[in-house]
Amino acid sequence: MPFIGDFEAGAESIRHGRYDDFLSSGKSFLELTSIEECDACLLPIFYDVIGDQAKFEKSIKGFVEEVERSGKKVLIFVGHDVLEINIPVKNAIIFNSAISKSKQAKNVYPWPHFFEDFLERYKGGELEIRNKGAKPVVGFCGYAPPLNIKMGREKIVAIAKLMANYAGLLQKYPDRISHSYRARAIIGLQKATTIIPNFRLKSNFAFGPNGMNTGNTVESNEDFRKKFVENIIESDYTLCVRGLGNNSVRFFETLCCGRIPVFVNTDSTLPFDNLIDWKSLCVWVEEKDIDRIAEAVVEFHNNISESDFIDLQKKLRAIWEEYLTPTGFFKRLSFFINQESTVRSEASAE
Repeated sequence: MPFIGDFEAGAESIRHGRYDDFLSSGKSFLELTSIEECDACLLPIFYDVIGDQAKFEKSIKGFVEEVERSGKKVLIFVGHDVLEINIPVKNAIIFNSAISKSKQAKNVYPWPHFFEDFLERYKGGELEIRNKGAKPVVGFCGYAPPLNIKMGREKIVAIAKLMANYAGLLQKYPDRISHSYRARAIIGLQKATTIIPNFRLKSNFAFGPNGMNTGNTVESNEDFRKKFVENIIESDYTLCVRGLGNNSVRFFETLCCGRIPVFVNTDSTLPFDNLIDWKSLCVWVEEKDIDRIAEAVVEFHNNISESDFIDLQKKLRAIWEEYLTPTGFFKRLSFFINQESTVRSEASAE
């Protein structure tokens, strides 16, 4: 928050600096005031739905009761990985990116992943425009088991999950076969001769209890991140598929670089989807069409003109800056607060 200073990661972290602009400009559009005068209250920590939720709820009971007595709305941030949530707080506006679109409650909204500005950190702030080639270049740098995994328990389990994905098993429990969606999409792209693949498949998971770049690797965090960014920038399109949670960090990272996402829709939600026509801004592939992903990319690429291809890169970068950075997102909190007021008014009138 811009009112309490920088509590974020140190300079050695790859995520250092992601809130710098928000910390310096936040006070110009957010005001910290009393519960009587505020438009909404904020729970200033993540709502714990992973650990001991009952214990957590007991610890915030006083805060919740005071907000409920005031009749004010309360902004609650959950995270990005938990699909099923039950938050018994009245007047809550909940931000959770793992939700399914088909089950999205009226008071629950997706929100972006925040990270350092890749172009500022690695490219001097310049958007490198790509010209349209005869064939689309599709990039992916990351973990997609069982691809590029040494034979062992991890690979065997991943193969079983991929087979379950192809067979349509566990569709009601997609988090149990989550990374297999990536592998299935990549296999479809690798088979195609109509695209140029730019894949850098990792044998280790980038996140985890110790942060970036866990696993047996000689790369430093800085090199790991730099090569990841280069893979996006050196591609026309970047494959963006869900991981453990039903959302893609890579989707937002691709927009940051001014590149076009190839987004596999697994009943997903995207921020501001009632303001932004995401389907018109990326290669949108429904989950049922995942095996025809290369066809979707080629069709999009063939139908976009050279000038529109260039303009789209600029537009995607601008959308990231204006809506999906910490400053852009938090500047628009009133959008959610006012929308909730409209929903409640309509419900009262029925």
